[in-house]
Amino acid sequence: LEGTLWEKTLQNVGFNLSQFDTLFQKPAKKKKGKKKKASARGGAANKEVSLLDSKREVNISIALNAFKMSVERLCESITHIDFDVLTPERLQALINILPNDEEEKAIKKWKGNPSQLSKPSNFQYEMCKITHIRRRLEQVLFMSTLDSKTTEIRYGIRLVRKALECVLRSHSLHKIMHLVLTIGNYMNHGTRKGNCHAFHVSLLRKLNVTKSTQGRSLMDWIVAHIASNEPKLLKVTHKFRHLGYQHSSSSKPKDKKQDDEGPELTLDDASKVETEMILQGLSKLRGKLKELGRDLKKMAQEDEKAKAEAKRRARAARASPSSSVSPNRGSGSSTREVSPVPVNHFYKAMVSQFIGAAKKSKSLDKLYNQMIKIFNECKAFYAIKDVEKPEDLLLIFSEFSAMFDQAVFDMKIREKRKRREMLKAQRASQSSTNKLLNISSGSGSLEKSFSSPNVHSLNKKTRT
Repeated sequence: LEGTLWEKTLQNVGFNLSQFDTLFQKPAKKKKGKKKKASARGGAANKEVSLLDSKREVNISIALNAFKMSVERLCESITHIDFDVLTPERLQALINILPNDEEEKAIKKWKGNPSQLSKPSNFQYEMCKITHIRRRLEQVLFMSTLDSKTTEIRYGIRLVRKALECVLRSHSLHKIMHLVLTIGNYMNHGTRKGNCHAFHVSLLRKLNVTKSTQGRSLMDWIVAHIASNEPKLLKVTHKFRHLGYQHSSSSKPKDKKQDDEGPELTLDDASKVETEMILQGLSKLRGKLKELGRDLKKMAQEDEKAKAEAKRRARAARASPSSSVSPNRGSGSSTREVSPVPVNHFYKAMVSQFIGAAKKSKSLDKLYNQMIKIFNECKAFYAIKDVEKPEDLLLIFSEFSAMFDQAVFDMKIREKRKRREMLKAQRASQSSTNKLLNISSGSGSLEKSFSSPNVHSLNKKTRT
């Protein structure tokens, strides 16, 4: 480095070595060891205890993290039945992570401090304190989904009832069926099927089977006959296509304009409502309410016993000799404190829900009975005995309605085609007439030109 910048560097530069070491020297290894030992001690002191297997621990931890609240706050929401926190989805998640029989046994055997438990184990520890927690949460889940289920059942019943009323009270449909009977008797005259006074409604499905020599069905002829003689009957299916609007699951109130935006319900939609499913829903609703009523009655009895026990202890405390001791004598209290009876928030919250649900159940039973009454009236009116379900009867008229509408549509297409052909023929006839007129007018002008004086003079010259 002789002759360069770095030749006398070490001789010319000086600085405070102790200060530099303090600022930039790496910590000694033994300091690292001390820190590790301290953290290990701290970790041993703060080590969480898990009473669950690792997979179960992880699943419960994920479910609890979705609530974004402490175990204490979550337990408070459960005991107070806070429906703002306990949505149907969250309730189902809670039911899935409740302790099973084995986990409950392990938790009850553990006698340590609950603060040492991990979050999932602490949650299950707190849940074991609540009697019949699984059954209670299942009942809360049922009540939280009750409105949507009862609304769905109510709309199904009302749709079927309205469809049956339309079928029963449609005078246009009655006239068409009389016409079908008259045509059937005429076609079967002289046979054992002729001169009938009625026919089974299922025969309405077969009006497309019989074909004419031109390939059109009996339904097409009936529609054409109605259009020529009584065109108002062509609107017989109008009410079948306007039975109301599809139910929206939104809880927000809607005005009439918003309701009209939804798809309209038809006779075909009513024929798809299964009466068996409605019966199962009503039966399940009654069973759940009966079960909830028994539990609430049992809770009320338990509360009465607890209050009676508290009153007995209070009387015993007032009658005991220690109650007369002055507070200045000794360090003890002057009276024996009796702990108050804890409030049963579940009972308090569910009673009002139960009363409202019972009213809804009775209302649905009444609606269902009205629907069955109208169905029986339809069976009696149309003289049918082998149709057992409302949807089977509605399906027959739904298929007839679809065939009738198709026949009307085909008739209108044929009429349009016929009008186009007539218009085309008229135009062709007008065109040929115009050509003849042009030809006749041209020959007349030619005769005039030959009869003019110039032409005669020309003829004379040619003769000379």
